[in-house]
Amino acid sequence: MQSLIGKGKNRVLRSLFAFVITLLTGWGAIGADDNALPAYDVTGDVLGGVLVISALNANALPMGRHHFYFKAGSNSNGQPLYVPVIVLRGANTGKRLVLTAAVHGDELNGIAVIHRLIKDIKLEAFSGTLIALPGVNQTGLVGNNRHFLSSASGGIQVDPNRIFPGSIAGGGPAERFIGAVWDGILKNNADLAVDLHTQTTGSEYPLFVFADFRNPKAYALAFALMPDLIKNDSGQEGTLETTYLKAEIPAVTLEIGAPKEFQSGLIDRAVTGLRNIMVVEGMLEGERQRPTKPPFVGSSYTNVEAEEAGTALVKVKLLDSVKKGQLLAIVYDPFGQEIRRYFAPHDGRVLSIATDPLREAGSMLVRILR
Repeated sequence: MQSLIGKGKNRVLRSLFAFVITLLTGWGAIGADDNALPAYDVTGDVLGGVLVISALNANALPMGRHHFYFKAGSNSNGQPLYVPVIVLRGANTGKRLVLTAAVHGDELNGIAVIHRLIKDIKLEAFSGTLIALPGVNQTGLVGNNRHFLSSASGGIQVDPNRIFPGSIAGGGPAERFIGAVWDGILKNNADLAVDLHTQTTGSEYPLFVFADFRNPKAYALAFALMPDLIKNDSGQEGTLETTYLKAEIPAVTLEIGAPKEFQSGLIDRAVTGLRNIMVVEGMLEGERQRPTKPPFVGSSYTNVEAEEAGTALVKVKLLDSVKKGQLLAIVYDPFGQEIRRYFAPHDGRVLSIATDPLREAGSMLVRILR
């Protein structure tokens, strides 16, 4: 009992020390001149020994590993919504790379990628800054829900990756949450960005990148990640990747497998790809790695969707090459009787498949990239 009390006192003392130091140094609002201004705005709160902030200026942080909670708003009960933020500040100047994971609440692989990546970075040999948000959509993660961003009116079911940059003043709860994260953390701390995702519940991707080839740096980032497939994609309004590109910050979206699990093989490959980016950008020492075979690159994809509800037997695997007219899936009724067969509408490569056999009308069976 005494040892537990002692540990509790130590934690409180550490928290008080961090908070007092923060107050004494007089942190103020962040402005345009990053080097002349303080590292963060404080809220006056400490959570589990971790300082709570309302804005970040990573350029002003000293070398080291820094943990924060970013206050992105409050729920309908007045409880704060905290987003974890990890900052690795190297011994030498260099690029600022921002990584975001779990913008969708059912997409977990990216969290493990961030945790594994930062574990082995030696700051003495690191140039620049890594800013990582391992779990943007905290309410979605806790609520086991892809889109859940608020408890107002039973929960706001809006796709958070379609409403960036959000809104600081006005807009609904989800727009305000995203606006706070964008304005307080993301937009002013990035020279490069990779947004980590997976496919949604009931389906799966390989290692796959969305990249707008009109941006030369985004093109380079896509290939440095060494994925299986790349879609040359002009972007979609409201996604984090497109919002970054509009702000003239090169960014790509990295899709890492399936939701609601940690897939070690894909996580390892994603970590290798991100380290590759850091080598190419001069943040880490070493040689750039090259893939054993180049990724398949396409510029469009087609969803083959169920026309009637039923149980689906998918007849192809991820990354399979398919020809027009090839059998992709068979859907059965509740009695096991065949309802319909589905065939490839064109040649291409299998980008995504349904992993949940239960399919409603209009739901995806197979996605083909060409």
